[in-house]
Amino acid sequence: MSDQPLLRVENLAKNYGTRIGCADVSFELWPGEVLAIVGESGSGKTTLLNTLSAQLEPSSGQALYRIRDGNFRNIYDLSEAERRFLTRTDWGFVHQNPADGLRMTVSAGANVGERLMAVGDRHYGRIRDTALDWLGRVEIAADRIDDQPRSFSGGMRQRLQIARNLVTGPRLVFMDEPTGARRFGAGAAPRSPASARR
Repeated sequence: MSDQPLLRVENLAKNYGTRIGCADVSFELWPGEVLAIVGESGSGKTTLLNTLSAQLEPSSGQALYRIRDGNFRNIYDLSEAERRFLTRTDWGFVHQNPADGLRMTVSAGANVGERLMAVGDRHYGRIRDTALDWLGRVEIAADRIDDQPRSFSGGMRQRLQIARNLVTGPRLVFMDEPTGARRFGAGAAPRSPASARR
């Protein structure tokens, strides 16, 4: 484990006019660590994730990300090109609504393969084999690789979105209710936590 956090958030806030989306958020996230942000519907979880992932600009505060050279950079000071680079290489984002994180009119395999191509893979056979492997990891049958996500159930779409994000081994993954569309068997239902957990 590293001797420095991957992400350091300091006094982050996001307001929508006079409405508070999130306020005074501070924490450190270390490599390999999982941090759950929990709360009631409308409590600002999605706002916080969108702000942390630079999809929204904060009203105040900063989020310092340790880039690959070991230096911390405030993600809100990065250029648009630098942010795009991070979203293709270092970060993944699993959206609450799978349609927001997938290309619905290209195949499941292409959804996974696009992320591989974004990091430089160009060998079609290797891309397809990797996509098949990841579809299997998220319990999508191999014979669905050429099907478009619009023909998938909500749970399958969410699993495909997870595979699409994890295939490149990102250093940081933001997940906005990643199990919301999944069905859970008896005894496997997620708990309803009352506070943030590590």
